[in-house]
Amino acid sequence: MPTRHPRQMVTLTPERAALLDAVAALEGKRPELGGLVEDGARARLARLKGATDSTQAARRRLADRVRERSLEQDPGAADRVKRLGLDF
Repeated sequence: MPTRHPRQMVTLTPERAALLDAVAALEGKRPELGGLVEDGARARLARLKGATDSTQAARRRLADRVRERSLEQDPGAADRVKRLGLDF
């Protein structure tokens, strides 16, 4: 069927075929691959967004501690990090 959208090909490895069979067994029909791609992309985006949210929260907590001057500091460790070039 002609389409203006790019097409993709998927190789059904034994692992992928087993996953499709498991989904088919629970749904009672073979799943549509396009729907699986959408579901997988949504799940990955949610996971990545969650990681981003937790990173942003950690940065906010660190910034608050810096502003409040409540950081526990180890000058020796900071010096070793600087000398070894381990700055992040």
